[in-house]
Amino acid sequence: MARSYGLTPGSIDSLKTGALRDPYTLGLRIEAQASGKKVWKYERRMAGNRVLVRMTLGAFPAQTIPAAREWAGNLNEKIDAGIDPREELRAQEERAAMTVARAHELYMVAVNEGRASRAKRKNKPRTIADKLEIYTRDIPARLKKTSIYDVTEKNLIDLVTKKGKTAKVRANRLAAELKVFFGWAASLRGLEVGLETDPSKRLGDLRFPESPRKRKLSLEEIGWFLKAVAEEKRDFRRGLILALLTAVRISELIYARTDEIENGVWTITSDRVKNSSAHSIALGPWGQWLMASNSEWVFPAEKVEGPRKSGWYKARDRVLARMAEYAKREVEKFNPHDFRRTARSNTKRLKVDFETAEAMLNHLKSGLERIYDGYELEDEKAAWFLKWENEIVAIARKAGVAEKLEVPFSALNTLPATTRRGAPPMLMAANDQ
Repeated sequence: MARSYGLTPGSIDSLKTGALRDPYTLGLRIEAQASGKKVWKYERRMAGNRVLVRMTLGAFPAQTIPAAREWAGNLNEKIDAGIDPREELRAQEERAAMTVARAHELYMVAVNEGRASRAKRKNKPRTIADKLEIYTRDIPARLKKTSIYDVTEKNLIDLVTKKGKTAKVRANRLAAELKVFFGWAASLRGLEVGLETDPSKRLGDLRFPESPRKRKLSLEEIGWFLKAVAEEKRDFRRGLILALLTAVRISELIYARTDEIENGVWTITSDRVKNSSAHSIALGPWGQWLMASNSEWVFPAEKVEGPRKSGWYKARDRVLARMAEYAKREVEKFNPHDFRRTARSNTKRLKVDFETAEAMLNHLKSGLERIYDGYELEDEKAAWFLKWENEIVAIARKAGVAEKLEVPFSALNTLPATTRRGAPPMLMAANDQ
C-alpha cells in the first residue's frame, strides 16, 4: 500500500521499495521499480460504473513533481466529468496513426475498388498509376508522416505553389489529385478516415496557366533524331523509334504486351487508352521487327518482372544532346508525346484525309457521326501507317543509319522469317546491344 507523505525530491530519492502517494492530488503516486527507477502512476475509479482507471506518466526526475500533479489534475477533471481519459488517449493515438501515408493507402484501396469517386467507377490502370506517381513524386516525406487531421490549407497551398515555380502542368495535376484525395477523406465515401474538414477545397483557385504544346519535329530534325537514337541501347532505341512510327502515348508503348500483337496488328486494349476505345495499329515490316520480343512484355525490365518503366526520359535527353551535336546548334526539347503531333502534322503533306488522320491517333468521332457512323477505317489506317513508316525508312537510309536501326531489307514488302514469339533471327543477337 502506498504511504502518504509530502512529496519532495528528497523523499522520492530515498524511496527504495513500494510507493509514495501524493496527499494533495487524488490518484497520484510515485512507485519504486526493481530497476531503481521512480515512476509516476495514477489510479482512480470512475464514478457510477466503478471502472478502475490506471495510467502511467513517466519517470522522475524527467517528469517533475509539478508536472506530475498537473497531469493527474487533468485526469481528475475528466473523471469528475464522467470521461474515461484512456478513451480520449486512444482516440488521440488513432488520430496520430492516421497519417497522410496511411490515409492514402486506404484511398488507393478505394480507387482500385471503384469507391473513391462519386461516379463509383473503377479507374483505369493508367489513371491509378498516375495517382501513385503524383503521390510518390510530388508529396514530400514530411507531409506523408503528418496526421491527415493536422494538414492545413496552407500546407497544400505551399506544396502546389512551390511545384508551380518549376513545373506548372505538374502543379495543376498535383492540385487536382489533392482535391480528389482529401475530398474523399472528408466525404462519406472516406468514413474510414473521417476527416472533419477538407483543406483542399479552394486549391482549384491556384490553377496555373498552361501553354498548349506545339512542338513537332521537322523532317531535318527526324534525320538528326534517327542518327542520335541509333547510339542508344536496343530497348530504348526501338522504343523511341516505335513512338515515332506508331504515334501512341508513351504509357501505351511502355506497357505493351506481346500478346497484344497478332498477325502484324497491335491492338491496345480499351483499359490502356485514354478514351477507353481500343486502338488497332497495323504495323509495317519495320514496326513488326521492332515490336518483336521474347518476353511477355515488348519492353521487359532488366532486373524485375514487368515492363521497363524507367529510363525513357533520360534516353530522350541523351538523344537530344546528340541531335544538337549533329545540328551544330541547340535543338528545342521534345517529349515522346510530341511524336504524335509530328505524325499528325505530316498527314496532309502525305495526302491523308482528315478522318483517317484522326483515327490514326485514336481520336473519336464527334456528334451524330460518332453515333451513326460505325466504320472503323482500319484499312485506311493501315495504309497511312505503312506510308508513314516508309517516310521514316527513307529518312533513315538518307542519314546512313538504316542498318544500325534494324530496318529490314524487305521493309517495303515482307518481314524476314521469325523465331519464337515472332522474334526475327537477328533479334536474338541484338538483345544485349
